[in-house]
Amino acid sequence: MKTYLLTLIFALTTFIGKTQTITTTDQAGDAIVGTWQTDDQKARITINRQDSLYYGRLSNASVSLGQTAKINLPTGFLGINILRDFKFSGDNRWDGTIYDPKSKNTYQCYLKMNDDGTLKVRGYKGISLFGKSQTWTRLK
Repeated sequence: MKTYLLTLIFALTTFIGKTQTITTTDQAGDAIVGTWQTDDQKARITINRQDSLYYGRLSNASVSLGQTAKINLPTGFLGINILRDFKFSGDNRWDGTIYDPKSKNTYQCYLKMNDDGTLKVRGYKGISLFGKSQTWTRLK
């Protein structure tokens, strides 16, 4: 009876410990959830969590024609997932892919939360040394 009781207590303690670890990891991973403004002020991306992955939808965008005119992109571009399958890797970093609607190419990407609350977005082919970075600012 003592063995059964000790085994039950050990199992419950282990389960509760793992549940708390998962919850803490989920909360840290949710730090990127919200609406972000790109550094060139031309687009807004809304990042949401679906199950354990993160996706970013283009929620607002504009393009410049010349130096004076600005128009909104056709609504066909709005709502597309440009950030796909991002997974929290720990240490304020998420890895996934980013889609560039202009070039119609998909790149490997990582997101890194900076100490000042901005988001570093680095898209690359192959290794991250050959890529481009942007810094996004949180709106909501």
